[in-house]
Amino acid sequence: MHKNTNRLRTFTLVLAAGALLGSTVGCSGSGSTNAADGSPSANAKNPNAKRYKISMMFPLYGDPPQKAEVWKYIEDKFNIEYESMGVPDNSYAEKLMVTVASGDMPDAMVWTKYPDPEFNKLVRQGAFLQLDDYLKSAPNIQKIPQTIWNNIKVDGKIYGIPRPRALTRAAVIIRKDWLDNLGLPIPKTVDDIYNTAVKFTTGDPDRNGKNDTFGIVMGENVSHQDSLWMAFDTGNGWRVMEDGTLMSADITPGRRQALQWLSRLYQEGGIDKDFAVLKNTQVWEKLESGKAGIMLGGQTSDFARYVENLSKVDPKAQLIMIHPPVGPTGKSGFAETTGFFGQIVLPATLGKDPDKVRRIISFLDFQASDEGYKMGRYGIEGVHYTKNPDGTLKLNNEKLKADGSPFIHNAYDPYQYVVTSAPPEVQKQQHDNLDMVKDLGIPNPAVSFLAPTAVEKGADLAKLRDETFVKIVMGKLPIEAFDDFVKEWKAKGGDQITKEVNDWYKSQKK
Repeated sequence: MHKNTNRLRTFTLVLAAGALLGSTVGCSGSGSTNAADGSPSANAKNPNAKRYKISMMFPLYGDPPQKAEVWKYIEDKFNIEYESMGVPDNSYAEKLMVTVASGDMPDAMVWTKYPDPEFNKLVRQGAFLQLDDYLKSAPNIQKIPQTIWNNIKVDGKIYGIPRPRALTRAAVIIRKDWLDNLGLPIPKTVDDIYNTAVKFTTGDPDRNGKNDTFGIVMGENVSHQDSLWMAFDTGNGWRVMEDGTLMSADITPGRRQALQWLSRLYQEGGIDKDFAVLKNTQVWEKLESGKAGIMLGGQTSDFARYVENLSKVDPKAQLIMIHPPVGPTGKSGFAETTGFFGQIVLPATLGKDPDKVRRIISFLDFQASDEGYKMGRYGIEGVHYTKNPDGTLKLNNEKLKADGSPFIHNAYDPYQYVVTSAPPEVQKQQHDNLDMVKDLGIPNPAVSFLAPTAVEKGADLAKLRDETFVKIVMGKLPIEAFDDFVKEWKAKGGDQITKEVNDWYKSQKK
């Protein structure tokens, strides 16, 4: 995997003179899927090969991809009729469950939740195809680190193809122009963030003479607060306590402190008053519309979109990404991820047509190759980019953005979240942030374990948590309600989940 990463990095992209872009992809064809017998590209050259209609469903974060040159290229290369089924992210989880329940599933779809008891249950009910044997002829997919494969296995078998990602890719985003207007330094601690958020609400940071701004964006269920939880040492999912046992991050003393911090700030106006009803895209819009000044739980990849959309409202606005705030005990960081975002699953009914399965797997394997990954990000030479004399590329950003990419898989690239269609200075900020946060991840010590009781009672406990936390932040419940929540959480299954997690945790040390 590391050799592949280094090879990818050898390909350097320059959009303007002197602008070095950190998101680099190799242009060698060494990762091609063509070598395997029965590969779809070989089938495509065979006039007698069957042409398959292949549908793929995935979450959509912008406009859907267009049936342009890349789309036509892959249809010809793999002898397929491709149906791209992008679903807006806000409604994707619901659409996914409705689709599975209908029994009429697409040929491949991205399962985004992890760990997910519903997914494990569906696997054991025979809903999805076991992929172990099929993946033996997918050399590029096999380059995904073994630890990631271990995380996604169910009963020791593979039912999904993980889409690899950097372990830490989060961002704390702030309006630098607002800091400058108010004469404030870049905040470094949670106390600094608190004071800055209040002043962003009360100090007219946009200098328009109106009381129309606030400090921190937040969404339903107290979302987008990742770096704050870590600063208060809640742990990521589970916290390793001083006696070596694990405690749920939801009931740690640090969670209580963080909620009290949020409640006080909410009362002072430093948090969006509408947070309790805001979906993800609505949270983003608060920042993009020029109303909010701080995002504590953002993503590096989204930064480019925020900058672009905010500039349409306020051309002088300046967003930057900063180090996550330091908490009262010196803790700072982000929740480390699983190293993948979603896994691609195929319905078990496809097992009746193994040739079609092999065609799908080979198409996905191409997307994970150097050639395919480059095409997914940069398009086709002469259409989406041209080569400079020094071998670097000059992108046609307008065409690239308009077409989008029909791909749903990718090769491993630590700089994947650098948006290549963004201005060079924005790409550099994304590159620099990924370098900064790569060692700031706080791992979940039980990331791959799903407690049996959590399968049965986890949803109810999560609902209890979310409702309680929202009410505490809004001042509808006093902070002492957290202590009552902990007791109720334990009594309604939390204690048993904790026992199961700790038993598993001890078994891993033997």
